[in-house]
Amino acid sequence: MAASPHDPTGRDEASIDGAAPAPGPKMPDRRAFAVRHGAGLAAGATMLLLLIAVAPFVPRKLLEPVPPPPAHWFDDRAKLVAPGFASGKSTYLQQYLPLIVHASVLIVTEPKAPSGAVEEYTARVATWKVGAQGADNGMALFVFRDERIARLEVGYGLEGSLPDVEAKRLREATLVPQFAQGHYEEGFDDFLSGVAAKLKAYSEETDRVSTATGVIEYAWAVLRQTPRVLNAAWVEFMQSDLTARFMLAIFAAIFAAIFGYALTGVVLGLWALVQVPWRIAAGSAVRAVSRERLAAEFAPAALVREPPASLVAVVKELDIAAIAMGGLSLAGIVVLVAFLGVGTEVFTGERGQFSGAGVTIVWPPR
Repeated sequence: MAASPHDPTGRDEASIDGAAPAPGPKMPDRRAFAVRHGAGLAAGATMLLLLIAVAPFVPRKLLEPVPPPPAHWFDDRAKLVAPGFASGKSTYLQQYLPLIVHASVLIVTEPKAPSGAVEEYTARVATWKVGAQGADNGMALFVFRDERIARLEVGYGLEGSLPDVEAKRLREATLVPQFAQGHYEEGFDDFLSGVAAKLKAYSEETDRVSTATGVIEYAWAVLRQTPRVLNAAWVEFMQSDLTARFMLAIFAAIFAAIFGYALTGVVLGLWALVQVPWRIAAGSAVRAVSRERLAAEFAPAALVREPPASLVAVVKELDIAAIAMGGLSLAGIVVLVAFLGVGTEVFTGERGQFSGAGVTIVWPPR
């Protein structure tokens, strides 16, 4: 064996020890970005190509014009109740009810249901803007006599006090049994009494609740609007011409890519959070933390040279970075949905006061 310049005997230290030569400095992996983000980029590009390819072939749907707003708060177009009852209830809904429950309630009866989906019609008719601007405290009850259908649209500001499940129970307990017997006036009376009781109880309860949960409630309220926002975007797509569809397809592809990437971050963050107890039990970084070690690492002279090694080890062992990224991704999804919701209201005629997530009920014939 020829002698090397470093070892005249022809043997280097690695051959003496029987170990492999020490590796050189690790070069940065230029493919790391593509490996981490390639799936999201590919999903966005695929979505864009599919939407552009399909957009021209989706038939354009022209919606019926929205009827003018009613002249009365209790507008009995189907003649279900006596004129005096309708007039009295209209005054009650306009002057008295908003003072005791801080909400606006509109009741409209129609002889026949519109063509197409009732939910689509009532969501568009909700552009009548019932309720105060910004408070979104409006509620609109639609009753279609011949089809025996009742539909309630609830504003965003009232969804906490009257969620869909409670609204459905209220209507089934008041409107359905009375309407089935032809007692329409009694049904409306029971329904309005139930609404007032629900809203007053919720108002008294929320006065006793800490406002610290406001951010969480807002985030949850935004996420609940995701189906409504997507439905509004689809309605806008169906009514658009070819050029507008291309623009919406590009926007949808970008949204899908960002949303998918953020959702992946949330899932990875939750998985890392679930694993924390096992990482603590199996790892050594947390047990190695001591007061003396932290005092030495947080000394001014030590902090200038390098970050605290024990805390860095804990962060790596518990995968805190993934947990933090999951929280940021969830916040990003909330902001993204809120932004899309605001943009949807601008582009679809300001339908933002009602959620479009109400429940439709049908009462049996007599």
